Amino acid sequence: MVPFRGYGRLTRSTTLALLTTAAILAAEWADLLPDNVTLAVHTGCQVYVLLRVMRARISPAYLLLWGPLAWLLPLPTALLIFVFGGRKHVALADAKKEVNRVAWRLSDEPDFGGNHFRLLGDRHGRDTFEELRRQIKGARRRISLSTYILSNDAVGRELVSLLTAKAREGVEVRLLVDAIGSFGIPLRLCRPLRRAGGEVARFNPALPMQGKGSANWRNHRKIAVFDGTVAIIGGQNLGLRYMGEKPSPRRFRDCSFLIQGPTAAAIERVFVADWCQATDEPPMRFATLLRERCPHVGPARVEVIASGPDCEGDPLWEAYEKLFSNCKRSITVVTPYFIPDRTLFTLLVTAAHAGRHVKIMVPRRSDHRLLDLARRWHLRTLREAGAEILFFKPDVLHAKLVVVDDEHLVIGSANLDMRSLFLNYEIGAVVRDPAALAEVGALIAGWEGESTRYTEDLYRRSRTWTGRAVEAVSKVIAPLL
Repeated sequence: MVPFRGYGRLTRSTTLALLTTAAILAAEWADLLPDNVTLAVHTGCQVYVLLRVMRARISPAYLLLWGPLAWLLPLPTALLIFVFGGRKHVALADAKKEVNRVAWRLSDEPDFGGNHFRLLGDRHGRDTFEELRRQIKGARRRISLSTYILSNDAVGRELVSLLTAKAREGVEVRLLVDAIGSFGIPLRLCRPLRRAGGEVARFNPALPMQGKGSANWRNHRKIAVFDGTVAIIGGQNLGLRYMGEKPSPRRFRDCSFLIQGPTAAAIERVFVADWCQATDEPPMRFATLLRERCPHVGPARVEVIASGPDCEGDPLWEAYEKLFSNCKRSITVVTPYFIPDRTLFTLLVTAAHAGRHVKIMVPRRSDHRLLDLARRWHLRTLREAGAEILFFKPDVLHAKLVVVDDEHLVIGSANLDMRSLFLNYEIGAVVRDPAALAEVGALIAGWEGESTRYTEDLYRRSRTWTGRAVEAVSKVIAPLL
């Protein structure tokens, strides 16, 4: 069984205290050195920070955040950027390539055609919860489940209980949780699953020397694969805030998607790569799994896109760039956080100026107030270019959907912000199926009925000097959130 390796031993406050103490000690140590040595150390730290930030290529504003800090506090800033900075990891990319090489040696390249595709998008997340229950109970050989947040509430406890029962039956159960997204979950929540023979692992612990790469790289993927033939992906974490048996006024409005067919095997390959990274297990242990392929069961083509610090380039960003560049009629974006990079934003503005129907739907107020402030300039600029801006009112809209020309649908875990595009481990899929597009189109149309359109009065404060200053600061900090 895979150990927790210190799961739950360190609180957030303890982590911050350790980092603060290290920074203070480093500063005091520098005071004991000769002036010329201190100057050299400070200069080296400043150069290190600037090189790491420039290599990140997230945003020019990103440099405005780290540059002054490196000038004023070189040693503490170098420590912070060591723990939280950076964007790509060559060694991890090579490790993921090895998983793919093993998979390709054992079988052909992924087959993305011939899938059955179904939307799980009722108002209260009940159908996603019920489908997870049904698939867990029906699994015969293995269950591979990855989530950013596993909550210690009724939903989390029930799902862990169901997984535990399947592990006792001899089903292979692997549960991968992000070490920060699921930070502080009591050990007792997953202890029964481990005792029953299930395996539980944390992805990239935040403390230096524990994780692999920057603590800023989080696994935001939501993946559930059953027997290698059925997969569920989307934006919903495992908790009452995202799904449940009974309605809740605090529940996010979101959706997931059930995919049955060859693409499920490709999604499980992404899970295996993440699992091997988190546990250091060799990919050859999963040779039988990687060799499996599913027959065609439906008409949908669902092409999987995995993106993150371990990938060459930025596959998800590249997919959006291609779709937006080739748009002929319309672009619809549904996202809780709208802070695109300069290239994608320019493509959206250009499309709106060219008469394409650009529609952006965001929550009236998300669960991150600072990100709501950072999006103001983007939304205002798009509105002036002729785009349609919609604010979803009743709940926090947490869904992530992009539709281009009513021909291409992008689903998955990624928001249209710089963290999802350039820092997080994310999973997406490009769907080409008229029935799927019609189903998602109807869902978005229903949300439009609960939305209001952009008005100048809505953001009247953004026209003041103070409002513009808050926007500017928010845009600089946004990539870190």
